[in-house]
Amino acid sequence: MKKTLLSLLLAMAFSATWATTTWNLLDVEYQVDTLFHAKIGPGTTQTSLLFTHGTTHMRVFYTTIDMTNPWLTMRAVCGHDKTAGGETVSSMAQRNDGPGHRFFAGINGDFFYTSGTTAQGVSMVGTPVGSCIGDGVVYRLNNQEYKYVFDANHNSHINTVTFDGTVTAGDNTVNVGGVNTDATGNVITFYNDRYYGYTNQTGTCCEVQAKLVEGDTFNFLTPFKMVITSEPSTAGDMPIPAGQYVLHGQGSTASFVEGLAPGDVIEVNMNAVVAGNKIDPREVVSGQPWMLRNGETINDGNTDAHPRTCIGFANGGQTVIFLVVDGRSTISAGCRTAHLGDMLRYTGATEGLNLDGGGSTTLYTSALGVRNVPSDGTERADCNGLFLVSLAPDDDAIAEIRFMQWEQKVPKYGVFKPVIYGYNQYGMLINTDLQDFTLEVDETLGTIKSDGQTFLATGSGNGVLTAVYNGITTTMPIAVVGNGDNMRLSLDSIITDTYRTHSVGVESTLDDGTIMPLDPAVLTWTSSDESIVTIGSNTGTLQGVSDGEAIVTGTLADMSLSMKVIVQKPVKRVYPLDPEMNLSTWDITMSGGKNVEVSPLENGIQVNYTGSSSRNNYLRLTKDFTLWSLPDTLRVRINPGEAPVTGVTFALRPNGKNISYQAVKPNEVPANSLSTIDLPIDQWIDANDLSNYPIELSYIQVSMGKSTTNQSYTMLIPGIEVIYRNAPVTSTVPIAGDVNGDGECTGSDVTALYNYILYNDATAIVNGDQNADSVITASDVTAVYNIILGL
Repeated sequence: MKKTLLSLLLAMAFSATWATTTWNLLDVEYQVDTLFHAKIGPGTTQTSLLFTHGTTHMRVFYTTIDMTNPWLTMRAVCGHDKTAGGETVSSMAQRNDGPGHRFFAGINGDFFYTSGTTAQGVSMVGTPVGSCIGDGVVYRLNNQEYKYVFDANHNSHINTVTFDGTVTAGDNTVNVGGVNTDATGNVITFYNDRYYGYTNQTGTCCEVQAKLVEGDTFNFLTPFKMVITSEPSTAGDMPIPAGQYVLHGQGSTASFVEGLAPGDVIEVNMNAVVAGNKIDPREVVSGQPWMLRNGETINDGNTDAHPRTCIGFANGGQTVIFLVVDGRSTISAGCRTAHLGDMLRYTGATEGLNLDGGGSTTLYTSALGVRNVPSDGTERADCNGLFLVSLAPDDDAIAEIRFMQWEQKVPKYGVFKPVIYGYNQYGMLINTDLQDFTLEVDETLGTIKSDGQTFLATGSGNGVLTAVYNGITTTMPIAVVGNGDNMRLSLDSIITDTYRTHSVGVESTLDDGTIMPLDPAVLTWTSSDESIVTIGSNTGTLQGVSDGEAIVTGTLADMSLSMKVIVQKPVKRVYPLDPEMNLSTWDITMSGGKNVEVSPLENGIQVNYTGSSSRNNYLRLTKDFTLWSLPDTLRVRINPGEAPVTGVTFALRPNGKNISYQAVKPNEVPANSLSTIDLPIDQWIDANDLSNYPIELSYIQVSMGKSTTNQSYTMLIPGIEVIYRNAPVTSTVPIAGDVNGDGECTGSDVTALYNYILYNDATAIVNGDQNADSVITASDVTAVYNIILGL
């Protein structure tokens, strides 16, 4: 009876979590798919969604924040702690992050000035349009735009906010109009040292410098005092001393300021009023429109689709939501501001404010990085940002674990290795790839492989997968689906060599389009010619034996899957790219040189030319090559003579995929000496993914700085080569200094020694003991240097 009830509950859970969800955005029904959901910090989760309607896609990223958590607070940050200027959201967070105040999530804030300079020539770019207060520090205060306010009592507000106040000197009292904003008549405007350095205000006015009385702060609700530190001036644009303020008066307040003298003490009362109530604002960012009010979406008529950022809250501010929508791309169209209101309602919010969007849209997390894809391609420098901060003590001990996935379907015979997140006792995500865990699962679903961390779906049905780490456990719903009848090979053919093994890729597609790997060991494997390739009958792991082609076949019941294997065996470590070096088969072009003459060398070329005034100088060697087998490195050996060589670019195409331009720019290419410029294959593709082979080379371009007009140059390129690290050294006579066995002594041998000494990387070492003292140490590096230098 208990087992039946448990099965029913699990079935209900899977039915709910994997059902298609729909939601209306402006009365249009969208399918909503949850792509990611995980806890990222104290009381905080991050969720990623895909809204789909027809061919329209919108990617949404949001955080749900429980502000009743005692370790959480909000912080607004102005770029570089100045009113003007710009800084990326991630930089603001990282600059302010520290023990006991971890900035672990944040979004961009207000719209900002994109042009303008002050009378002193100071850039105004990055000045927020509306108000900004960060940790009680006022960067700008005006009554433009709506505000999100986090007050001293940890309450959230979205509304219009009226900022005002009074200044009293003796029996005279005048009103305050704003801080670090354009002055208006008949009120006092304050300017502090976060502004432009000067007030940037001219015309009929009077200004005076002042500082806070010791022990007082510029705050709200509580009166504070200032002492005047300068004579009044009617010249305008007064400098703002560090740590001080300037009072600016126009109209009736000009005479008030003019009546002040050094040493006078004034009293200031500042107010912030929301919905008729006075509050103490600690963090403020501004925006517009206010598109979600009392649970109702406000359609402002804006029909433009763009990337968007917004902030919302629910439960009277106890739950806060940061939300962004990607846009201006093929993967996400962007949305209207009214769409944001309906999206926030999906999260449960009842209030929401639109912030700056477009290229500014950014959702940052410290553990997972920037979650969305900014439409500029990289993060934009913004005027300010709003951040979630943990005040908990730092703690590196794992106290809680969770699966990165919140649920998982696995096809029959599928393999699944989960990612485990680790959290400290305060709920902070401190490890996004926890190791040394083990898995447990009911045998009706499958088994755990010998590594203890991979689930093999040999059973069927719904259940839970359990992870255990140092006695801490977590579970995740898991379902084994299908019967394995839609399995297929990942590739229909591969190229391999005789030095490495390869596990045949078998996969299946779930009903949601997700492709998952299957265990090749569930099939029985054979090779059509074991003199060319062998394969483990019960493992699906193959290895080349000799050059040629063979077919490997896997069978399961009446199912049969076959793949062609092409074996190409490198028989020496270094191959010339073009052994014949027939220049008539190459297209050789040059920019920045004239009277170009090219002649062949054994495995390369010599180029003679006269310099010209072109700035974008290069020598391009074009010829299509299909690289043999599985190369490890492409190498160009070059003696530039007096030519100002700066690097080499390789134009490569992995197995018919998009061409990739790989630039190698050494710190220096010395004149009149031989340099080796290497491009390791594993630096630009996954060298273990055989779908990337064969690799095609289209051209090699030698980049140069500006040549001297009419100077004669001779450049030698004695070697254009392909390196196969696992192939044998062909020379039977040891070459002095040849550590990596490529038949010569160059800087690559020094690199091989360093990698061995620093990282215990023995894969590139053939003869590291160059001084014959039976150990490999820094003295062997010195020995190789001496050989290179001819000492």
